[in-house]
Amino acid sequence: MDFTHLARNVASAERARARMLRTGFSISGHRLWAEEEDLICRLFHPDYFALYQILNGRSRIAIQARCRKLGLVKPRQSWEWPARQKLRKLYPEASKEIICREFPGVDWRNIQAAARYYGYHRKKKPYKITGVPALDQFRCRCYDVNWTMRDADEEAGTKRYFQTRGYRTKSPNFRAISRGVLALGGHLEVKWNE
Repeated sequence: MDFTHLARNVASAERARARMLRTGFSISGHRLWAEEEDLICRLFHPDYFALYQILNGRSRIAIQARCRKLGLVKPRQSWEWPARQKLRKLYPEASKEIICREFPGVDWRNIQAAARYYGYHRKKKPYKITGVPALDQFRCRCYDVNWTMRDADEEAGTKRYFQTRGYRTKSPNFRAISRGVLALGGHLEVKWNE
């Protein structure tokens, strides 16, 4: 096995490093960071405006990148394939606490933003129980067939009864509930206790 090309590359890299230290510039022509600049970054870190004024030869992005490299900034969450798959499995049904435990150091808003970016959605919560059995069964059926209360109002022709919580009155409107049940393809019936 011939290692001459590898040895040639190692020698070339060492020559490039020596030239960078001698000139103070990288191969691409950027100025290298000095110890004084690193000290200034450590002293003034959260105040990027002051850092930009003091290090006026550096761009804002370069200053932010240097602070991140020095460990002054919390590392960013990498949303590569394994993290995305974990988020895809957990996000629809897991609780907020479980998801935050799986991604330590990441704020809930950032997790939500990543989920929105990749098209993951939380599963819709079931409708609240009202205490009226006929209405509760109707609302459960709407949830099962993925209808909103607006859809139920439109299909049943009940104006805004289900949307505006008209069922919260002391006596529910069984005519509207019956029309909603018929729109879903069912029928309302009464059962008497023996």
